Amino acid sequence: MGWHLKYPRSAFVAALAVALAALACNTPGAYSAAPTVTIQAPTSGAEVAIGQPVVIAAVATDPDGPGVTRVELFVNGQSVGDAQSPTGAHDVFDAAISWTPDAEGTATITVVAYRGDGAPSAPAMITLHVVGATAESTQPSPHAPASPSPTSRSPLIETPTGEGVVTGRVIMDANIRSGAGPFCDIIGGAETNEVINLLEYSADRRWFKTDYTGRTGWIWAASVSPLGNTARIPIGTAQGCQGCGDLSCNLDETCFTCPNDCGLCCGNGVCEAAYGEDCGACQADCGPCCGNGACEPGRGETCSSCQADCGPCCGNGACEPALGETCASCSADCGSCCGNGLCEANLGENCSTCSRDCGNCCGNGLCEASRGENCSTCVADCGACTPTGPSGPSGP
Repeated sequence: MGWHLKYPRSAFVAALAVALAALACNTPGAYSAAPTVTIQAPTSGAEVAIGQPVVIAAVATDPDGPGVTRVELFVNGQSVGDAQSPTGAHDVFDAAISWTPDAEGTATITVVAYRGDGAPSAPAMITLHVVGATAESTQPSPHAPASPSPTSRSPLIETPTGEGVVTGRVIMDANIRSGAGPFCDIIGGAETNEVINLLEYSADRRWFKTDYTGRTGWIWAASVSPLGNTARIPIGTAQGCQGCGDLSCNLDETCFTCPNDCGLCCGNGVCEAAYGEDCGACQADCGPCCGNGACEPGRGETCSSCQADCGPCCGNGACEPALGETCASCSADCGSCCGNGLCEANLGENCSTCSRDCGNCCGNGLCEASRGENCSTCVADCGACTPTGPSGPSGP
């Protein structure tokens, strides 16, 4: 596949960066971080021969999103191919894309990874020097990548398939690596439709061990379709090389930057504000919000739901009927019941206990001896007293 420079490289890089940033900002349901992609081979500045296939090896990751589904290759601003995952989205996508230069000169190689929703990564870029296919130009140069390189694929050396060996068909061009992880060195590659031996799973079951040119190699499991019963493939203890995804939480990795190796931050027993943890985001590490000494209405805390932080409702200066406060239950906020203009018998008010609301007892038409009324104390209700003598009432 050829390439041609259509417009200045600097203009292309700037335009691509702006377009990708705009796409990422306008993607529905955007995640906290965009996917990332790195070019692992060839090395930037390497010389490659005109007319000879070059394999661009890239690793894309999307640990916080739904996963990478496609990696696209650009040469001097033109899309020249892509690698699409045949098995859906993956948080790690080990891609190998072949390109054949057809003109001498300097080529800018750009790789972009995409999620299933179309959200792109920031572009990864290297520069290659395309030279004529002469004896001199094909000799190692200071720019050439160290051997072995995935730019020249050697055929897989298949051992005789015995009864206990399961084979698999490569369903997309893939890298063969020295170890079971995306950060291990690339020692070669396998092309689509090659049949390889699947000798062992890695510890995380993401990689197959196979035999490659007389040595052990590892291939990304998602790029292979097993042709036999995978239950017969043993699960080994091999882990990846140093880096996120090698099942080892290294010094420069944290639960925030590499949850695959270090585990999730929430649940590790440490309340880490730097990673966005608080009582609302991670109660398991930071404890419940109610009881932390801060009344937080934004988290639904009130004097009713969290008295420990917000204090008791009665006494806060607000009469809150919705919280059951009345003059009877909380006179501090709602005032005294006696004097509110309502004679409330259910609250024990009567003319004797609260004359302000219920009026005076004397004058209500009832002579109430239980309230001390008699002809002497309340003529209005009990009538005037009649003078009595030793022989009874006296006449006029």
